[in-house]
Amino acid sequence: MTLESRFLGTCLLVAAVVSAPGRASACSSEVPEPGLSVWEIGNPPDRLYTATGGVFSLYGSLYDVEPADAAALVDVALTLNGEALATEVEVLRLSPNLLAGEPSWTVAIVVRPVEPLQAGDYQVTVGNVDGDEATFPLTVEAEPVAVLEPPTAQVIEPEEVTAGYEGRVCCESQLTSSCGDTERCTFTEIAKVPALNVAPSSLSPAQAGSALVWVQRLDAAGQPDPDGRFSYPARPNVSWTVEFAAAQAEYCVVLGVTNLVDGTSVSGSPQCLSREEAGEPHVVTDEPTEEEIESWECVGPLEYDDGTPFGEGPPAKKSGCRIGGDGASWAWLFVLAGLGSRRRRR
Repeated sequence: MTLESRFLGTCLLVAAVVSAPGRASACSSEVPEPGLSVWEIGNPPDRLYTATGGVFSLYGSLYDVEPADAAALVDVALTLNGEALATEVEVLRLSPNLLAGEPSWTVAIVVRPVEPLQAGDYQVTVGNVDGDEATFPLTVEAEPVAVLEPPTAQVIEPEEVTAGYEGRVCCESQLTSSCGDTERCTFTEIAKVPALNVAPSSLSPAQAGSALVWVQRLDAAGQPDPDGRFSYPARPNVSWTVEFAAAQAEYCVVLGVTNLVDGTSVSGSPQCLSREEAGEPHVVTDEPTEEEIESWECVGPLEYDDGTPFGEGPPAKKSGCRIGGDGASWAWLFVLAGLGSRRRRR
């Protein structure tokens, strides 16, 4: 998804590291501290927009914190001509992940003015518990919040994505990594799955401020996959890579939009690509070359995890790390959760 700083699971991190012998191992990576990371603090927009009587939303990642406690971790001040206006902050869970074995969520931080917004130019200041903050303008257009129409697929095209690695082979090396490791490993099989790259049509800036756009994956029977709804604030340049773990005659998604003012949602008709167009799951063999093995400076035999020597047949039992059974960072998504905690600012 564009405009997003994603938290990937530990499994993905380890897979990337072990497939690149000689590089620093995963121990050199920092695990973030529990808290709420707000995208707009580090990347303030030139301007946000909403409609008269509407709301506006920010975007963030929540790590190892209960959603009910999330609103206390962000401070949003809204002013008009220097006068502070009361707001309520709500945290909507968009997509779950695991980071270092702990729950992590991408979230929408919805700011609801206590009194309806009128047309004009406002100032928004967003801060966190560490004292970081950003200020940017919010324009409220004179048009009221409209009944939203479902977006259409501006782009829907096939992709092939990596879903996991298996068949790990390792050797002891005379080289030492930055973490003191001497083992060098790589995977010999790469699982690939079909996916749809989907980009929805854009809403007008005023209406987008009060909306979430989403895509819903459909299963082989044409029913909504409960783990396959992917949501994002309705800003420009939103896109998704929607993975399919199993072969289907057609790979289909439905696009929709949720009105953040009243919580109503509307969706369109299924958008599909055929199996012939998008392909099906398969495994790619990627064995190390003699030159690569030589560069590892092995002092012991190169073996699969079960002890089978490399080059003398496949291992009895494959090992590896599935990083995307239904998508590493976007396909473990729940149906859009209910509203999170509320906090009133005066």
